[in-house]
Amino acid sequence: MEEKKKNPLFKSQNEKAGSQTFQKYSYQYHWALYRVLEEHENMQEYAVFVELHEDVVISDSLDSERAKFEFNQVKTNQAKFNTYQLVKKKKNGKCVLGKLISSGLEKPFSDQISNLNLVSLNDFNLELNEENVKLDKIRLEDLSENQLKELESEIKKELDIDSLPVNIQFIVPSLSKNNFQNDVIASIVRLINNLFPNSHHNALEIYRLLIDEIQRKGQVTYDFKKWDELLAKKALTSITVSKVINQFTSLKDEEKINSEFSDICSELNLNSIEKKLLKRPFDRYRTQKNGNNSLAQLELTRFFEKEIQDNINTGVTSISTLIGNVLEVIPNKIKRQFHSDDEIRSAIICEFILLDNE
Repeated sequence: MEEKKKNPLFKSQNEKAGSQTFQKYSYQYHWALYRVLEEHENMQEYAVFVELHEDVVISDSLDSERAKFEFNQVKTNQAKFNTYQLVKKKKNGKCVLGKLISSGLEKPFSDQISNLNLVSLNDFNLELNEENVKLDKIRLEDLSENQLKELESEIKKELDIDSLPVNIQFIVPSLSKNNFQNDVIASIVRLINNLFPNSHHNALEIYRLLIDEIQRKGQVTYDFKKWDELLAKKALTSITVSKVINQFTSLKDEEKINSEFSDICSELNLNSIEKKLLKRPFDRYRTQKNGNNSLAQLELTRFFEKEIQDNINTGVTSISTLIGNVLEVIPNKIKRQFHSDDEIRSAIICEFILLDNE
């Protein structure tokens, strides 16, 4: 057996802080992605920002007027956070807990902050009001009276507040310390299997594109006055995640979908040219549907699915009758999303086929 050669550069490294810092920030980015992948399965809108007012900020909507923001400070300290570590002032004059509170204190968006979360990889050592319990999410109501008073007393010395904000939470993440890249990839696999059972996908490519996107945008340091500009330049959104997932996921058997489309066209007595003209908006709508996780698209799909299912339940057996019935009840706000009746017909046909196959 060949003897392995000795490493000529083997020696304790003088400088390890750089790699440790990289690991810290890499974990922060991966946690941000891991966190929103949990949201994605619920088919809700979201946007995630890294290094914007806090380590990770998550918006629950792409509509600036509806949005509520979750502020997350992510820590990878080796030891558990105890009272002293939470309130010990650093060189900037603020403690960890004080910095978290300050990120949302007396800001124009303060009323839109749903939670102020301190995320600690290595848990917390805080006194709870119930003995012998272990929580991965600790709210103020879970703290003992003495523990709460102790924290409030120290924070009052630093900040001009009467009490701790009620939306503070102490969270222990489920994303592991040393295997977080694989954990995120595994979460992508679970997500796709839950959303699209029996589909074929490339989870590694999806991971690479998404982590690159969130890291690239996290490094943007400009300020943006317009919400749309902030989303475009700084956020990873639910729409982008959907597009990337669908780009590397074979959602359905293309041959089967095309065959069913042809059968419907035959039932509608369309000739070759008419079929081709209908296929174009059909393909456009299907691409839009697969790549768009916006609230508007979800509401559109839900409307069509309900009307189609209602027609089937009442005994409608003709696709022509079904399309006509749905066309009659479409509200104007939905009609305005299409340029022509043919586009609406193609959308109904698309939703009918996918409803039948999903």
